Amino acid sequence: MTEIGIVGIISGLIVWLIKQLGQMFIDKNISLYKQELQNKSDQYKSELNQVFEKYKSELAFHSQKAFKLHDRRLEKIDELYSLLSDFYNDMFTLTTWKIVTGMKDEEVKKQEYDNTMKAGESGNKFLIYYDKNKLYFNSETCKLIDEIIQLLKGSHSDFSFKYIFGQVSPQMEIENIKQATEKIRNKVPEVKTKLENNFREIIGVEN
Repeated sequence: MTEIGIVGIISGLIVWLIKQLGQMFIDKNISLYKQELQNKSDQYKSELNQVFEKYKSELAFHSQKAFKLHDRRLEKIDELYSLLSDFYNDMFTLTTWKIVTGMKDEEVKKQEYDNTMKAGESGNKFLIYYDKNKLYFNSETCKLIDEIIQLLKGSHSDFSFKYIFGQVSPQMEIENIKQATEKIRNKVPEVKTKLENNFREIIGVEN
């Protein structure tokens, strides 16, 4: 009986020892697994932070680039519209100026010539500036500007025709003046209003 009791105690100790060793092994594996998870989590956080910082940097770069481009566009719009107004006002003067009572024929011709040349100069300034900065405007804006250019250039050609190709018949001159006046008084203002609304949208000004 004593031997049986000793064997039982030893067996119990062995079972207990095995359980303890097993638990230690399990605890060790769990600890290693936790550490592995922590390492992977830290690595993932590090990679995520790097991606996030890169994204913030790229976003800041593109935002700054967009702001600079918008500021440049505002400058171009301001200057272009100023030159367009000069061209249009000179053309309006050319088509609407009145002969003052008592003016001699030579004075009338000189005044008309001076008005034509002045409109031509302001027109060239506008066209040169637009040609150099056309890339700053989208296709819709360019379409409106091109339409105005055709109307203004056509009107100016009606007046400058005789200075380039020589004197024309009175009937042809009257017809040219009539066509030019119609464009300047009616057609150009319509397109000009559309262009102004287009510029307001770009600038961010409410209509």
